[in-house]
Amino acid sequence: MVQPSPPRALQGGLLGLGLFALGLRFWHLGRLSSLVFDEVYYVPFALGYLHQTPAFDAHPPLGKYLIALGISLSRGPATWLHWPRVMVEADALSPVGFRWMNALVGATLPVLLAALAWSLSSGYDRRRRIRFSLITGGLMGLEGLSLVESRLALINLYWLWFGLLGQWCWLVAGQARANPQLWRIAAGLALGAAMNVKWNGAGFWLGLILGECLPRRPSTPPAKAASPGLLWGRRGFYLGLLPLITYSLLWLPHLALTGDTLGQVHRQIWQAHQSIGADRSPHPYCSAWYTWPLMLRPVAYYHQALGQADQLVMMAPFRASGETIQAIQGMGNPVLWWLGTAAVLALGLGQVSRWQKAKGSSQSIAAGVRQRAESLGEAWFLRTVGSQDTPRDCQPLAQVQALGRTQPVEMWILINYLANWLPWLLVSRCTFLYHALGMVAFSTLGLAWLLSRWLSAGRRSHQALALGMIVAIALGFWFWLPVWLGLPLSPEALQRRWWLPSWI
Repeated sequence: MVQPSPPRALQGGLLGLGLFALGLRFWHLGRLSSLVFDEVYYVPFALGYLHQTPAFDAHPPLGKYLIALGISLSRGPATWLHWPRVMVEADALSPVGFRWMNALVGATLPVLLAALAWSLSSGYDRRRRIRFSLITGGLMGLEGLSLVESRLALINLYWLWFGLLGQWCWLVAGQARANPQLWRIAAGLALGAAMNVKWNGAGFWLGLILGECLPRRPSTPPAKAASPGLLWGRRGFYLGLLPLITYSLLWLPHLALTGDTLGQVHRQIWQAHQSIGADRSPHPYCSAWYTWPLMLRPVAYYHQALGQADQLVMMAPFRASGETIQAIQGMGNPVLWWLGTAAVLALGLGQVSRWQKAKGSSQSIAAGVRQRAESLGEAWFLRTVGSQDTPRDCQPLAQVQALGRTQPVEMWILINYLANWLPWLLVSRCTFLYHALGMVAFSTLGLAWLLSRWLSAGRRSHQALALGMIVAIALGFWFWLPVWLGLPLSPEALQRRWWLPSWI
């Protein structure tokens, strides 16, 4: 038994978000009748499993299993409904057939992140939690890079989904009044699955480990509290052994078909990644990890010059005549991306300010750092993020300790943002913007947390600011939607969407 179910208003809002995301992802899903971007690799890899002749890939197999499952389940409907086909290695496949699984899973992302927000804010006023959850889901529904990944047969979406699922299950386990071990088992399984899609799915696991290492409020009275050794033993099983076992077991179908050992295939993968890093001619869309917060280098997934656009696949006001260009750009919603980065920075500065206050204003070093931060413009952030003028419904309730919430919302967001970002500074190979999907999920959470706070505040200026940001994000979503859905645009209209020279 867990906490009471979310209120009907939240359930209705999440249902609407899910339907909106589902429609966007399935709308003309099979219109592009050729393999796009890395579909040229992952669709043949998936077919290899169906034909029992898997080829080597530099990533673990779960993502390809799921694409293969989608292809297998769609063969009957594709035949009955006469879906258009495309030849992939002598096999006639429907584009909808190898993309629909991504679209279905991607449609649940806004709902999953909203559920994470609901559990993360346990102990806060219910109205605040509803705002936080709905804003989180709404912002994720307006995120562009995950939309692109959801409409193509790629695998990045799956490690993001399993990672968020593992985090949500772990939070629910900390709030369960009975049988929390079932939720912790689910968390361990999901985290192992995330890493078996791509190794960078381990960022979600790392975030949980770091969060558990920090001090937290006791969830039980001292007399009944488990010993530290027992607690860490349990955590070691749920967050260590269980994900490792899951990760290893998911390799078994691949190993059974290839005859390789687990050690052999991992040596091959490691060597493949090392060779990518040593390539003297890097991919033109490589982007360094430190450029991701500002989204300086998106990835062009598709670019095709067309003649007269087919108006049947157009949406007003994206009507074009004459020569048009069809492009799909692996980029996020710039307004959401940049505001999310600013929100994470604001939350970080707020935490630094609180730590300095806890040490005492008499310490000269802390006072100097605070004075410098304020001189850089932190004062406004401190008034909105800090503890001053906190409205009643933003205060955590006494229920927090009873439910054993592991970390405050701000710390959870910051830790997981950094856990999905900073490890990339150790990677020398060519990296791409889609590797930032994990950190973008938590920057979205951070922005939603601030917006829900400002909307809960009594200050009209803060409420107007929050509403203005939401409107700006929605307008940005509509403006860049054609380059996420691959709608034909005139060259002039496409050029207007390249705000930075490095986006081209």
